[in-house]
Amino acid sequence: MNVEIDRFLEELRRQELARYTIENYRSDLRVFGRFFEGSTGEEFRAGSVTPADIRDFKSHLVAVEQRSPATVNRRLYALRKFFLWAIAVGLAREDPTAVVKGVQSTPLAPRSLAKKDVDRLLRAAERDENKRNLAILQVLRHTGIRIGELAALRLSDVELSERKGMLIIRSGKGSRHRVVPLNADARKAINDYLDVRPKVSDDHLFISQRSQGLKEQAVELIIGKYADAAGLDGVTPHQLRHSFGKHALDAGVDLVTVSRLLGHTRLDTTARYTTPSERDLEKAVEKLEVDYVGTKGGDD
Repeated sequence: MNVEIDRFLEELRRQELARYTIENYRSDLRVFGRFFEGSTGEEFRAGSVTPADIRDFKSHLVAVEQRSPATVNRRLYALRKFFLWAIAVGLAREDPTAVVKGVQSTPLAPRSLAKKDVDRLLRAAERDENKRNLAILQVLRHTGIRIGELAALRLSDVELSERKGMLIIRSGKGSRHRVVPLNADARKAINDYLDVRPKVSDDHLFISQRSQGLKEQAVELIIGKYADAAGLDGVTPHQLRHSFGKHALDAGVDLVTVSRLLGHTRLDTTARYTTPSERDLEKAVEKLEVDYVGTKGGDD
């Protein structure tokens, strides 16, 4: 690991950024580091990078590796954040990314699951008869909370009664506190799990087989297990969050309410779910084809 990159990542940990965010920075900066060293023959140092190096990197990503605009822009953004930090700590005098623009693209909605695919995932968990895992899926499906927020839940963060319930998110992104209501399906799944939850000293809501709080990686494996059983490819916990946001807006819930449920600080972040997905565009084209065939041969 490059010493400067390692110092930068340590600063991100100090700022309590999400683990996935830090891993993305690590990956993107290492990609650039290898490119820089391969193209210049020099060891990657913040003070040695020029705007020409950034332009060459962008061109390489677009023309040679044929990366998507989203990937190119994310890597450029990671470099921009790194150089701003490097200037602040005296490792660089100027930001070489400042004059390099990102790649323009037509935005698509975050990748979510169709309702029928979410149902397939739930059915796979129900067949497994594991009440903890089913409760995890129901909570992710019906609340849209982040995987880190789910793993951090304590018993005291759950309030349940016969007619209502809620989760208290104390470790949200940016250390923001919020309350998320639970619907009947999520309440029932949690109650069923609490009936069989091991009596251990660890007070995390979801407990591993080692009687400790369940880790994020374990939740990912659980989702992957049931996705495989349901014949679904590449399903992640974050996709269930995206699915909650899109399904809520599709059902007519207003943007402000969905934003508060998801813990967003900016409405434009939530508004991404109103952008047509690839499947939405495909359905629109299919509908146009059906309409055209239905009217073909009629009067002009």
